[in-house]
Amino acid sequence: MSSTLTLAPRAAGLGRLAVAPRYWVVAGQATVSGTTFITNLFIAKLWGIQIFGAYSAWQLVLLLVLAGQGAIISQPMQVVLGGLPATRRPAYRRLLLGWQLVVSGLAVLGIVAGARWLPQAAAVLPAFVLLLAAATVQDTLRKLLLAGGQVQAALLSDVVSGGGQLLVLGLLALGPGPATLPQVMWAVGLTTMPALLLSAGALGTWPSLRGGRWFGRRHGRQVRWLLPTALLQWASANVLLVFAGWAGSPVMLGVLRLAQTAMGLFNMGLQTVENYALPRLSQSFSRAPQRFVTERAALARKMLLAAAPVLALLAAGAGPLVARLGPAGGTDYAGLLRWCCLLYLVIVLVYPLRLTVRLQADSRHYFGGYVLSIGVSLLSVRWLTGHYQASGVVLGWLLAQLVLGGYWAWSLRRPAGGGREKMAS
Repeated sequence: MSSTLTLAPRAAGLGRLAVAPRYWVVAGQATVSGTTFITNLFIAKLWGIQIFGAYSAWQLVLLLVLAGQGAIISQPMQVVLGGLPATRRPAYRRLLLGWQLVVSGLAVLGIVAGARWLPQAAAVLPAFVLLLAAATVQDTLRKLLLAGGQVQAALLSDVVSGGGQLLVLGLLALGPGPATLPQVMWAVGLTTMPALLLSAGALGTWPSLRGGRWFGRRHGRQVRWLLPTALLQWASANVLLVFAGWAGSPVMLGVLRLAQTAMGLFNMGLQTVENYALPRLSQSFSRAPQRFVTERAALARKMLLAAAPVLALLAAGAGPLVARLGPAGGTDYAGLLRWCCLLYLVIVLVYPLRLTVRLQADSRHYFGGYVLSIGVSLLSVRWLTGHYQASGVVLGWLLAQLVLGGYWAWSLRRPAGGGREKMAS
């Protein structure tokens, strides 16, 4: 595959340039992450912690749905698509869109059925259903565009959605009174619709459920372990946060959320690697294992060289950063941000193993690693928070990553793994 991507004729206004695709992908992910960061800031700073807390609770539901559908649709696609003959790929994309509509419909039905158990849900539910439907479909469309090399279209879609969302939220902020939670939900949901239409037009493919038997077997081998793993990942992250808020205090929970926000740049980078690099690594993994080893090593070096200096600067400036952006008395939590820097350094080191395990024909080791690591962190979190307060939660995440990396390294090197698996490790 060429290392550059020539702009499409419709983008000729940008000039006759050859741009490396990874830069378009990074720009798109930066737009998505930046929009999320500024949106949270808008809500928390302008409309108060009560609306932000309620918005976050609904957002956790959305993240759960996105995690589930990612494991069912987009994550297996990132592995399967690169190994398919070119003639089969359009039919596979149509099938994925058909499955996406089914998953989104089931998610909406589940939310509507369960909303009666949520307090004051009636006023928020219509707006949240629109937001949920738009966000889930757009997520899959965007990842299909990235996997297919249509990176400019994905970036334009991100800019349209993010720019519109911030514009509408800005107008709400200038209003005479504070916005309500339904207004915020409508703003986020409605501004996703133009991006959804743009992504669908760029992909140029209609949903279909034909071909499920031919593709389903290969796709399903990934899903059967990815789905429980995704749900386990969602539960682990949020269980630790809930435990921190329950066993500690709202301040502890708030500082943890602040630390997560500060590390958003690295989440953006890791998501970019998975969305863009994994489909390309899957091609060499299935056809040229030795080239895969070389490409993975080059990717690992680039990730470490990009992350390590930034993490070092962030750790060095943790005190002033927390003092400026954190709550009153937050300077006591600068150590927590430093632990987060160490956590993300370990995550970067483990990530090449994660990508390799994702590419295996059977994802049981991907699931097994998370079961083991999360079990260890949950068993230790009470002791860690008792001795280290909020930093104990980050130490629990750090311990989980170390266990995860150790297990994946062992699973890839064990003789029973087979020729290709052993070579890829």
